[in-house]
Amino acid sequence: MSRNSARTPADRRMRRMSLSLAAAALPVCVLGVVYDAMWLLGAGVWLLIAAVLIELVYRP
Repeated sequence: MSRNSARTPADRRMRRMSLSLAAAALPVCVLGVVYDAMWLLGAGVWLLIAAVLIELVYRP
């Protein structure tokens, strides 16, 4: 039995969301470090955690 390796639109949408969260986390974390603002650093870390959790939980 061959498995279809093509991604569905939902798979692509979840992948895009995960990459968007990770891409948003980077500048927020950098701004938090530059301005010594712990709340910005924390927000960036939570964005990164959300991106990783989506990748771990939603495996096509």
